[in-house]
Amino acid sequence: MPLRDRLASVAGALRGRGVWLVSTLLVLVVAIHFAYQAGSRHWSQSMLRFRAEHLELVKARDELADLRQTLVNREIAARIDAGTIEQLRQQVLELRTQISRQEGELAFYRNLMAEDDEVAGLEVDSLTLRPGSEPTSYQYRILVRRKSTGVEPVDVWVSLNIEGNRDGQVVSLPFNEADLSRQRDSLTIRFKYFKVLRGTFLLPEGFEPKRVVLSIIEKNDPSSLRIADFPWRVEEM
Repeated sequence: MPLRDRLASVAGALRGRGVWLVSTLLVLVVAIHFAYQAGSRHWSQSMLRFRAEHLELVKARDELADLRQTLVNREIAARIDAGTIEQLRQQVLELRTQISRQEGELAFYRNLMAEDDEVAGLEVDSLTLRPGSEPTSYQYRILVRRKSTGVEPVDVWVSLNIEGNRDGQVVSLPFNEADLSRQRDSLTIRFKYFKVLRGTFLLPEGFEPKRVVLSIIEKNDPSSLRIADFPWRVEEM
């Protein structure tokens, strides 16, 4: 075959292959383009879903934190309310106790000032005992009265003994051993119509009080001697 014909044949073959190659490349480019577009749309949709889910998660976390804080606030408020209610209850009890005491004091002084037909002279009107701050301590109140037409105050000598048992034996505690604030086993008071003595008995361990014996006598008047015997009875607070 002549050389020209061979070259023409080769050129034709090359042109055919070039067209095929170009066509193949075009198809490949178009396929890649569509794949990229599809991938981009899928990626965009995935990112949108991810962002939406992330926002929902953040919102849910914020709501959970708010709920937890609300729960903590309510628990604190409940504790405060419970403490306030208990405090108010204690205050009410204290006020009731105070009112009861004041009513008792009022009745005490009302009876004290009431007129009666008793014989003139000294009298140990009453002895009141109440629990103290310690197991063996007791607060006492002694009322001494004097009915007389005189207007001048008088000096009165007061003696007290608490009788009871200790270790199976009869024991008598004088005033200054029962009330440690007293320097002597008796004391002198001065009054015109009445006198209220207050203090605290502190009894020794193992001592079982039975009764309290009180003696009063006006100075320079032996006939005014009065002795009162009170059973040991402690009033509730």
